[in-house]
Amino acid sequence: MKKNKLVLFLLFFAFSNLTLLAKKIEVKGKIVTFNTVPVVNANVKVPGYETSVKTDQDGSFSCICNEKDKLVVTATGFNKLTIKVKKKKAKQLIAKMRLLNSSEASKMAIEKGHILQVSQFEKLLKERSGIKDYSKYNNLMDIIKNEFQSLRIINGEVIIRGEASINASSAARFVVDGIMVEQSTATSLSTNDIASIKVLKGSDASIYGVRGGTGVIQIKTKKSNFK
Repeated sequence: MKKNKLVLFLLFFAFSNLTLLAKKIEVKGKIVTFNTVPVVNANVKVPGYETSVKTDQDGSFSCICNEKDKLVVTATGFNKLTIKVKKKKAKQLIAKMRLLNSSEASKMAIEKGHILQVSQFEKLLKERSGIKDYSKYNNLMDIIKNEFQSLRIINGEVIIRGEASINASSAARFVVDGIMVEQSTATSLSTNDIASIKVLKGSDASIYGVRGGTGVIQIKTKKSNFK
């Protein structure tokens, strides 16, 4: 009899502990990108459970799971995100998704309906990637005159350092997407296609050898993979 009571007690004790361990909690959270832009219709799944939930137009979601469960969040164009559930933060969870390292990632995210605040998303995307909006200018020389006022334009040539002499030009060289080109080629670019412009001189320009001695204007287009 005593043995049976002991067995029952141990079974009750084990069952009680399992119940406590499996205690359900409600998780309420928000999935964003670039800190503020909601990721809409992202899939939030608890491993081991058949059901999953989707984020709403504010990027918000709620689900029931166990404490210390791991939520897996997926959305087209973004890296998979794993969130460890903590009871203290279960109802004020904010998680940030990062875009895939692909030039098509932002386009895929928008096309799949994950981003509704498109203008804000694209603005932040440009800021984070170093892309500037030069479309308000008519041509490259207008950009240089207004954005790089320390440079001089003499007889149609851009001067970064030194004065032009009779025998040699001090005109800066132009590099577009990693390739050195003539000034006429660089100035023929549409301002809508220019992502960034850097002025290199001294040791920074030395990577282009003797040709970089008068300084280099390094241009990256929006279609380029050049770093």
